[in-house]
Amino acid sequence: MIHSNSLFASAARVSHGAIGLRYFGAMLRDETAFQISDECAELGLRVGVMVLRDIAIGDSPTDLRRSIQSSAGEVRRRFSDIAAIRDTAEVQAFRRIYQAVGVNPNRHAPACQRMLEMAWRRGDLPRINTLVDLYNMVSIECLFSLGAHDLREVDLPLRLGMAARDESFTPLGSYGGEDLRCGEFAYFDARQRVVCRLDLVQADFTRITALTTDALLIVEGTPAHDQQTFEKASNALRTLAAGYCGGRSEIVVWPF
Repeated sequence: MIHSNSLFASAARVSHGAIGLRYFGAMLRDETAFQISDECAELGLRVGVMVLRDIAIGDSPTDLRRSIQSSAGEVRRRFSDIAAIRDTAEVQAFRRIYQAVGVNPNRHAPACQRMLEMAWRRGDLPRINTLVDLYNMVSIECLFSLGAHDLREVDLPLRLGMAARDESFTPLGSYGGEDLRCGEFAYFDARQRVVCRLDLVQADFTRITALTTDALLIVEGTPAHDQQTFEKASNALRTLAAGYCGGRSEIVVWPF
């Protein structure tokens, strides 16, 4: 659940009275854009997918960075220490899913946990670009795992499924290899390329850059994330993306 109003104050500042950005939950399943295997659904993974079109990616402006720092400060107020982050229901749900697929969450912490711990320690989050920065802010406010992929580089449908074999791929920002293990969950594109291992390691070929004009935005949660929290996150993401990246957004898959 969301415990502060800082994120939605940020969204309100950039909305400029925009109409049509608010979304009320209803289950959507566009299988031409995204598919989830029965095994992943049974693990408890709940996924929403948005398509962002005609966006412009740049450096985050001062007001967005201030909002991110405010959200990071709120993490410090909400959680007394790192152990409290790990004990919260949403993080525990991600950790149980990792354990269910044979991944030790103490060695490979879920993305949501990593972002929260980084915010708690630094009082800030890394400066990447407008889209990545704004969804990272939503992640620490709503306790989701979020990621974005350049639609020019991904062959749809994107699929969340279980790895049938060990394989290597090139992770974001690296020239070396990352190993996906048989039995782990992962995101694959229609050419069976690994797009993301677990919710943790994104492939380099789908990264968001200054050349990105269309993107696929993934909102990954668990049964610990209720419908209201999903809706608040979607409203904030769509409003913030419109304000800082322009373009338009469409929800193509939603779990409620």
